[in-house]
Amino acid sequence: MGVVMRPNGQLINTSNTSGGSIGSNFIPKITPNIGALSKIDKPVKNDDGSITLPTIEMASNDPGLEAGQLQNLYGTDLMPYFNWVEARQTGTMTYDPEEELSQINDDFIKKHGISAEEAAAQLAAQERAVQRLAGATAGKIGSAFVQSKLLGDATTSQAVMDAAGSVVPFKGLFAEQAAAVKPQGMLYDVNGSPMTLNTADAANLSKFSDVKLNPNQPVQSAPKVDAMTAGLNRLKYLDGGAEATITDRLYGSSAAGANLKMTGAAAGLDFITQVAMGADPMDAAKDAGKTAVLSYVANAIIPGSGPIVGFLSKFF
Repeated sequence: MGVVMRPNGQLINTSNTSGGSIGSNFIPKITPNIGALSKIDKPVKNDDGSITLPTIEMASNDPGLEAGQLQNLYGTDLMPYFNWVEARQTGTMTYDPEEELSQINDDFIKKHGISAEEAAAQLAAQERAVQRLAGATAGKIGSAFVQSKLLGDATTSQAVMDAAGSVVPFKGLFAEQAAAVKPQGMLYDVNGSPMTLNTADAANLSKFSDVKLNPNQPVQSAPKVDAMTAGLNRLKYLDGGAEATITDRLYGSSAAGANLKMTGAAAGLDFITQVAMGADPMDAAKDAGKTAVLSYVANAIIPGSGPIVGFLSKFF
């Protein structure tokens, strides 16, 4: 700011300077009584939290000149400018922010039946619920894709179709469980237990269910299963063909690896979807991690139940 003053200290002109080295914050230091605002009290914050504010009105100034004299003086050194309108303080008022907020909240309650804070909390909860629901659905799709593609050896297009068909959250929850399909290439006794062929067993081939007994008898082929069922069998059986236990699906076996692939893919897609919808990354990561753990344990107890348990966990 450039400041032009009369000898008596009255501010008569201001203009911008290219260097900007003189700022408006320096003006009060030049004279204690520059401009109209210098005559107006500054707001004061009181001990009780209220604020004392000046009340101001705009008033016109009279140049005090006789008729016909203003045009002879205005714009000259005698009167370079004239302040026709001036802000003047008429008194003070007390403003209490808490009281005003209380009044606003009372009006909101009368109009909507709940406080503004409660309404904001409800909106936030609804938004978070939508984010989590979207993540749960995405996680179920991810589980289905892995079950079909990576565990069931399906083509990518088939895996996509299987994943798309899993978007109904409770699909399969009340359906009758399909019979387990035994891995091909294994021999089973009359009770259905897997066996290995050794010298003693060779003397009694009739005890095996899938063995060719004579040249004219066709070999019974294993029933063809879809990719989703084949993927589910990876959770139910070990690579050797033996039925996996809960411990096998939890720790270090091929069944545990299959379980980890399914739940890991679901958790990753859950996290990405929630963040994409606006959830806080830390909240989304914790939420997806909790769902993954529950799904992993559920798959260990009941193979294939992980996606459903993971989906339901979003509501608790």
